[in-house]
Amino acid sequence: MEPPGEGGDMAAALRAAKRALREELRRRLRALGAAEKQRQSRLLSRKVISHPKYQESKRIAIFLSMPDEIQTEEIIKDIFKQGKECFIPRYKPHSNHMDMLKLSSAEDISSLTLTSWNILQPSDDDSAREEALAGGTRMPFHTAVCGSKGSRMGEQSKPAGCPEWQPVVLQGWKGLGA
Repeated sequence: MEPPGEGGDMAAALRAAKRALREELRRRLRALGAAEKQRQSRLLSRKVISHPKYQESKRIAIFLSMPDEIQTEEIIKDIFKQGKECFIPRYKPHSNHMDMLKLSSAEDISSLTLTSWNILQPSDDDSAREEALAGGTRMPFHTAVCGSKGSRMGEQSKPAGCPEWQPVVLQGWKGLGA
C-alpha cells in the first residue's frame, strides 16, 4: 500500500510528463513543412481507402481534421463517393462524452458550427442527424499526435453506451521521433 500522498504525487508527475511530451511533439510538428504534412496525409489516406476493412465498411465514423492533424478530407470525400455513410463527432462541453452524428455529404461540413476549440461539429440543438450507434458503425477513426498500441495519449472519448468502441487511430506524423 502506498503511503498517503504518493499516489497523488505520481498522478501529478504523470500529468506533467504528458504535458511536456505534448509540448515537445507540438514543437516537432511545427517544424514539419506544409508540403511534408500534405504528403503524409495523402499517403495515409490512400492506405486507409485501400484497406479491406474500409472497403467492406458501410458506416464510417471519422474526425474532421484540424490544421496540425492528419488531413481527413480525402477520406471523407471517398466515403461519399463510394456510397458509404459518414459520421462525425459532436463533443459535449465540459465532459468526455461525444456522439457520432451522420453527415449527409462532404458539402454538409460547411453547415457545421465552429466550437470555442475551433472544431466543426453539429450544433447542440441539431437533433435531426442520425446517431452512429443506432445502426452500428463498423469503422471509427480517432486522431492522435502520439500513442501506442492503438490508443492515444490521455483520455479517450467514447460514445455513450459503447464500451466496445475500438477506433482506428490515425496517428501521425512520421519524423516526430515519438
